[in-house]
Amino acid sequence: MDQFINSIKPQKVYLDSADKAMAIANIAFYYWYENAKREPRETFMPAKALEQAFYTTLCDFSHLAGVLKTDSNSRIFVQVEADNLNMPIYTDTSCDIDFDTIRKSGFDTKLLNSTFDHARDVPAPASFFRSTIKLAEAHVIRLKNNSGICLFVSVVHCLVDGQGYTTFVKRWAEISRWILSRNATTNGSFPEKHYIHDRSFYSEFWDIGTNRIDQSTRNAIDKGGNALTRWIAWLSPETRGKLIKLLVLQDKRINCYFRIQKENIDSLRATAQDNVSEGMRISTNDVLTAAIGISCLQSMRAVNIERQSRLIPSTLQFIFGKDEEPNDASLLVVASLRPRVNRQDVYDYTGNMTVARAAVIPMNQLKVEPTPKTLASITKQIRTMVSDMDAQAVGQHCHFVNKKSDGYVRLMMGMLGYKYKLAVSNHLGFDHYGVDFGMGAPILVRPAFLSFPNSVLIMPCHPDVGGCEIAMTLTLDVAEKVIRNTTWMSLVDKFDFNV
Repeated sequence: MDQFINSIKPQKVYLDSADKAMAIANIAFYYWYENAKREPRETFMPAKALEQAFYTTLCDFSHLAGVLKTDSNSRIFVQVEADNLNMPIYTDTSCDIDFDTIRKSGFDTKLLNSTFDHARDVPAPASFFRSTIKLAEAHVIRLKNNSGICLFVSVVHCLVDGQGYTTFVKRWAEISRWILSRNATTNGSFPEKHYIHDRSFYSEFWDIGTNRIDQSTRNAIDKGGNALTRWIAWLSPETRGKLIKLLVLQDKRINCYFRIQKENIDSLRATAQDNVSEGMRISTNDVLTAAIGISCLQSMRAVNIERQSRLIPSTLQFIFGKDEEPNDASLLVVASLRPRVNRQDVYDYTGNMTVARAAVIPMNQLKVEPTPKTLASITKQIRTMVSDMDAQAVGQHCHFVNKKSDGYVRLMMGMLGYKYKLAVSNHLGFDHYGVDFGMGAPILVRPAFLSFPNSVLIMPCHPDVGGCEIAMTLTLDVAEKVIRNTTWMSLVDKFDFNV
C-alpha cells in the first residue's frame, strides 16, 4: 500500500458525456475459483500476494483513489489529492460454506456470510450518513476448508466501461502471477504497461457534425431540458446516488442466469437469417438481443395487464376505460466505438467508449406468440441500427450530448420514457475467463446485480462449456413470466436465479 500512496500525484479527471451517462451505476462481477487440487492456503491465491498485487495495480489506476465531485457548471470530475485519498476498499475474509455447496446452490451469493455489501449496485455512500463514494472495491472471500475463492470486484461505471473494467482486473491478475513466480525469474520488475485515463483521448474521435444524429437523441437533447434535468445534473454524486437508491431501486429484483448452448444459438441465428433480406448478414449478438427483447418485453406487458386487472375491477375498467397501451416498446442496445476505429491504442483507454441506441419495437409484434418472421424483423432492425453506428455516428453523438451540461440526463430521461423498456449489453468479446491469478482460470464469472431492473448482460461461458450465459436483472414478477415463457426456455440449457 505504501508504494501506491507514494506514487500518487494530484490530478483532476473531468468526465465526458459517455462517462456521465454511466454515473448512476457500478460495474461489479463475481469470479469463482475452485481449489480442486486442495493446494495449501499458502500457495492457493495467497493473501499477501493478492493484496500486494492489488495496490501495485492501483499505481496504474491512481484516479480510483479520488473523490467524485460536481463543479458549478454541473461538470463531473474526479479529484485526486495526495493528502486526502479516498482509498479503494480491500478485504480478505473467510466464510463457512465450501465450494461444492456453493456450486449446488447455483452459485447463490446469499450464502456468503461475508462482511461486505455485495449488493451495492449504485454509486452511493455506504450509509446515508457517509458522504464519500468509494470508486473501487475488491473482496476476497475464502471458502470453507480452502476449497475455493470468490472474488468480488466493483468499479464505478463512470470511470470504466466493460473494456476498462476487464483491463483493470486482468492487470491485477497479471501482477499477481508475476509476484508468485518472481523467484524463478531474473527480471527484477514486472512488465510495465501504459494506460490512458485522460478523457481528451476520447474526444479526438468526436465529430462536430449533426447529420448522423438519430431523431430520438436529437429530440431528447433539443427538447428534453427542463428544471428537473438541470437539477439532477447539478446534484452532487453522493446525493444523486442516494436519490436513485431511494426512488428507483424499490422493486424486488432477481438475478436470472440462462445458459444457451452454441447449437441452439446457431439454430436461432439460422432461423432469423432465413427470414431477413437477402444479402444481410446478422450476428449472434443481433439475434440473441432480439430473442431476449421479445421474451422480456412480452413478460413486462403480461405483468402490467395482470396488475391492472387486480387493481381495477372489470366494471370500473368498462366505465373509465382500460389502461392505455403504448404504441411502442424500447430495446436499448449498447455499442462500443473501439472496434469501429482502426487504432490499437483505443484498448489502452479505460474510460467509457460506448453509446446506447434504442430500437423501437411496435407493440403489435409483442401481443402475439413470436414467429420466425417476428424474430427476423426485430433482428433486422437491430442489425440496421448497429451497422449505422460507425465511428462518425458515435463521434457526433458524444459531441452533441456533451454540449449540454445536463445532456446525459436529458438522454436518460428520453430513454426512460417508454413504459416497457429493456437494456442489453454484450461482454462476449471480453476475456473474463483470462483473469488468472496464477492458479488457473475462474470456474465461473457472473455480474452482480445490474444497476436497474430490466437490464441484461450477454456473457461468455467458460471455454470448456461453450455457448453463452444471459444474465438478467428483472423485477420478481417479470422474471417469473420469463421463466414460464416456453419459447425462450426452449433455447435454454440450464438456468439459476438469485433473489
